[in-house]
Amino acid sequence: MIYKFTKSGEQVLNLANELASDLGHSYIGSEHILYGLACEENGVASKVLENQGITPEDILDKIEEFLGAGIKTNFSILGFTPRTKKILENAYTEAKKLGTNFIGTEHILIGIMKESDSLAIRILFDLDVNPDDLYSDIAKTLNEFEENLNEINKEKQENQNNTSMQNLNQFGNDLTKQA
Repeated sequence: MIYKFTKSGEQVLNLANELASDLGHSYIGSEHILYGLACEENGVASKVLENQGITPEDILDKIEEFLGAGIKTNFSILGFTPRTKKILENAYTEAKKLGTNFIGTEHILIGIMKESDSLAIRILFDLDVNPDDLYSDIAKTLNEFEENLNEINKEKQENQNNTSMQNLNQFGNDLTKQA
């Protein structure tokens, strides 16, 4: 299945691919995706992970601790593990539930949380992340994002209304005022 990602979602996958290649891994696993989520500063997931006190460096240290690092591979695109594919399926399902056609970083993070037997989850547990707090933080951050978006849209609408009223005043007569 072909998924549509936001720009941040695409960047997460690119960062995960780069990390896997740099570490000499021949696949993109959940741990690489988690690292990509933490690095992509424009995504909701990086803000959520940051709020939990998790940095990309923390995740990288854990990946190297659990898997080690090999010699950098020369492959430009690596394949996903079956578990990573399942995470992306979970992310797609979450995006659909939330009424969007694009998979964002928040959906990918939720997809990881739903795949409980992954190295990414083990890393999060080792970094003392409480899954309930993580879910709550995702919801809170999404609500803040939507509120900011609504304010921006409201300001745009007000500016458009002001411009329309100026045009109307310029080319028309206010009959109420004249009466």
